[in-house]
Amino acid sequence: MHKIIYFHSHETILFAVEELRRLIEKAGYKSSVYENKSGLAEANENDFRVLLITTIQYRAMVSKEKIVNINLDGFALVSSGKDLWIIGNEPRSILYGVYMYCRKYFGYQWTHLDREEIIEHKQGENLDLFIHEPMFVRRGNIFETINEPGYINSLIDWGVKNGQNEFFFTFFLWDEIKSYITSGLKKRSVQVTLGGHSLRYLLALIQKENKKNSLENYENLQFFGENIALQDELIDKIITICQENEVITRISLWPEDVGIKEKNADGFLINYIRFTEKLKSSLSASNLAVEVEYIVYNAGLSWDMLERKQTEISTEVDVLYAYWGRDYSKPIYSNEPSQERALRTLEDWNTQTSRNGRCLTVLEYYSDHFMLSELFPPLLTRIASDLHDYSQLHIQGVLNLIVPLHRKQINHEVSANYPWKWIHHLNNYIYSRLAWGEKYEEVLEEYFSVFKEEKDIFQKMLLDLEKLISPYSKWNVPLFPARVVDPEKLDLLASSLQISTELKATDSYLSTIELSEIEPLVAIQTKDNYSTFTPREMTLFYIYYLRLINKIYSKEWESKD
Repeated sequence: MHKIIYFHSHETILFAVEELRRLIEKAGYKSSVYENKSGLAEANENDFRVLLITTIQYRAMVSKEKIVNINLDGFALVSSGKDLWIIGNEPRSILYGVYMYCRKYFGYQWTHLDREEIIEHKQGENLDLFIHEPMFVRRGNIFETINEPGYINSLIDWGVKNGQNEFFFTFFLWDEIKSYITSGLKKRSVQVTLGGHSLRYLLALIQKENKKNSLENYENLQFFGENIALQDELIDKIITICQENEVITRISLWPEDVGIKEKNADGFLINYIRFTEKLKSSLSASNLAVEVEYIVYNAGLSWDMLERKQTEISTEVDVLYAYWGRDYSKPIYSNEPSQERALRTLEDWNTQTSRNGRCLTVLEYYSDHFMLSELFPPLLTRIASDLHDYSQLHIQGVLNLIVPLHRKQINHEVSANYPWKWIHHLNNYIYSRLAWGEKYEEVLEEYFSVFKEEKDIFQKMLLDLEKLISPYSKWNVPLFPARVVDPEKLDLLASSLQISTELKATDSYLSTIELSEIEPLVAIQTKDNYSTFTPREMTLFYIYYLRLINKIYSKEWESKD
């Protein structure tokens, strides 16, 4: 009998108890639940007790030499006789500890979004002391346009099981789905950020509510630099939104996704930062414990919106850094000139931000089907390298943007059933587990374990595809605003032959992969029924679509040679 004992009735701790009881019984064991109210009695020799407790409560109960030190939102598992303590710095940390306990003692895995599996029983594994601390303070996903509450709820559930602690929504998406997802966010005590490219949307709401033309002569420069009265209206609107829902913990409102010409760039960042400081002050004055950050981002490939130059760093608000246009076949320490410039810019912002006692977070595009396109690469080694390098730079957080497939007329029929949610998930899995602080080799081993005797074959296949497909991202800047998958938008280019050659090389490799076993299943496969198939079958479906789409663009670029 597993006796579950908890010491606090916080909603997230009660959810942790609920989850622990469910997982213990699903693994085939009995359990009972008790709240500790009046001191902890001695354990019954027939019981195995699992005790859920905060770090502060645990320190008050044990001798000095048994105190454990845990950083950030980490947790500890401490075994003592027939007692297993799950100790967390905060309620969500206890929930993380519950999931780790179930992984280590019962063999649970939450690798794929649609599956909760017990791979092997590990009951009795000796864990006298196990402390887990995350690699980054902020870890989670950014959603801009995915209006699918069921899918978002699945990502929230899966994300927390894999160490995420933040979910970021645009204001317009939040308004569409908040009623469906707030409960799941609240009971997990995760951080919720609202913002993104929502400025025009919020101003339109103000216009509608006040029945006046708030959008007259609107653009980034005027709004942040001149229109103080409209800024005040916007701040009041954001305060109202935060007051309506206690799960909101951060505002990250970005300028519209339009570059600023150099002649107009002077003062833009200063005015934008000033606005975010004013927003933070107003939120605090309204007794709202909501953080604020500003983004530095090369919109329209404008370095003037990314580089700091002489801009003073705020002491009040944080920084979100986003460099659009990376070549994902190369590390952040690449000697490619644009990447070198981007790295210098990141290091400068991070150094100055740290000096002012603020935090910098990096936005990455590992699950962005627009930047990476439908010729979507696995980024196993790149993500591992990036997160290691960001950690060495003492970056405080890394968030992963999820953007769905943009269907195009040129491949409309082929992409109708393209399973983009399953395809990007490998990158999100690698990112989540590594950002949580787990070892790359162990993360890969767990993912490919379901392939059994073929795991080495499939792992090598995806690593080979990373080498072949990730270099396509290097064309995003020279072809901007087009990509490799937009040949119809471009006239004859000097680079056409090189692009065509790269696509043909990928086609040659994909043609060597045997797909006959899944070809009869294509008729019943849809973009969302990935739970119907095994991970092995879904990997082959990914190759199937990659092959078809690559052939389409290979022919298009060949015609431009």
